[in-house]
Amino acid sequence: MISRIRAKRRGSPNPLVGALAIVAALAASCSAVTGGDGVVDARAGLPTTTAPQTTETSPGAGRDGATPTSSDDLDIPLTTQDRTTTTESTDQAPPADVPEPVTTPPPSAGAWGEVVVLIESFWDENFTQFAGSGSFEPLDRDRIVAVSDQTRDLPACDLANISARDVEDNAFAAVCPEGQLVVWDDDDLFAELFDQYGVTGPTVVLAHEMGHAAQFQAGFINNPTLILEQQADCVAGAYAAWAAERSIAPFDTAAGLDAAVGATVSFRDHPGSSAADSQAHGSGFDRVRAFQDGFDRGVGYCAQYPELSLPITEFPFSTFEEAQSGGNLPFNDLISLVSPYLNSVYADLNDDWQAMELSAGDLDGWRNAHRSIGDNATGTAMGLMFAKRHQVLNNLPSEGEGALLQQACLTGAAFAPLVFFDERISPDNLSLSPGDMDEAVLTMIRIVETNQDRLGDGFLFEAVAALRTGFTEGFDSCDP
Repeated sequence: MISRIRAKRRGSPNPLVGALAIVAALAASCSAVTGGDGVVDARAGLPTTTAPQTTETSPGAGRDGATPTSSDDLDIPLTTQDRTTTTESTDQAPPADVPEPVTTPPPSAGAWGEVVVLIESFWDENFTQFAGSGSFEPLDRDRIVAVSDQTRDLPACDLANISARDVEDNAFAAVCPEGQLVVWDDDDLFAELFDQYGVTGPTVVLAHEMGHAAQFQAGFINNPTLILEQQADCVAGAYAAWAAERSIAPFDTAAGLDAAVGATVSFRDHPGSSAADSQAHGSGFDRVRAFQDGFDRGVGYCAQYPELSLPITEFPFSTFEEAQSGGNLPFNDLISLVSPYLNSVYADLNDDWQAMELSAGDLDGWRNAHRSIGDNATGTAMGLMFAKRHQVLNNLPSEGEGALLQQACLTGAAFAPLVFFDERISPDNLSLSPGDMDEAVLTMIRIVETNQDRLGDGFLFEAVAALRTGFTEGFDSCDP
């Protein structure tokens, strides 16, 4: 997690450099690297990790470990009481307000043809807002292809020479003389995403890939790859909001949004990748941020991505030693570095702040998460604890869902100076290591899943949104 900067300070990464193609031990798919042949290589892979791996994860879980069966499996204390909000019964869900389809399901899309039709209907309604003018042209029905292990030939794409083997564990969007092409590995990639995240996993990938098709038609294709990829994640989120408003699965339930967080963060690059790398695909934190941007603000905001200074958190390791450790400090070392920093942060926010000293014994229950997720699981736990004390000192609610959301927001705000170095706030030249903000998201996933009976569906999406809001907008955004 936190390491000392030795030779020089790391400034904010340039948001206009880098690609967004993910290559990991278990490659999945989605994104954009354009070449002279017009092909967009979209790899949204599963994160490579040095953490112990297990095979049973829930639809909302990240890829870095199994969903616990009890809090004892994680030893993660929760700072909330029982669920405090009242939700309407979902026994009788409202009927889906499905728009008149503008296309017919592509036979070559297999079971996902209906999802493709819905995404094209979304673009039929929203393309002008995205592009400024014009209308969306649906892809030819034979150029949207679910590739199986038996597939031998793909639709032609002159000069690109795309084969079925190129699609293994991947998805592609391509601009070809014969027409736009979208293909994906149905037998492996989509089967695994479906197993991990239900319908949400493949739907997020399809919304992202069809987002590339809309980008091509809107004239965004000449933007840097990093912008294209973040924008495609953003429009995937805008599709999720559009579907939620119409009670269209899988976003007709809050659980679908939680699964979208797990799926999106699983598409991250390996920590330590550089945003300047031509094969970079983006950190999990950045991709979730882009998805939630689209969900909250719509396609019009996504269209502004080329002009925005995106808060990119992907950067390489600063030293060989940091790379060797994966950016992870030993448990006790992490605590000794983070406690003084958080005390300085909250002393600036509270005139009567008394130093809060946390020991390894105080945080002993986080050792399992520290080991399986990474050291910023412990850092996130500490952030939540310090935020709770801030609430108590200011006579703010410190228990319940609303309190936990504020704690997540305050934790995100405390982390931001350690990524975009601010010597006025960050003492002793401290910095977060690559992947630490991903670990913060994964920790929120674990906390919510461990306490699902008290927090319920949809809270994960809100908690991660609160974390990123604090990170991008600062402490003032966390006020009740």
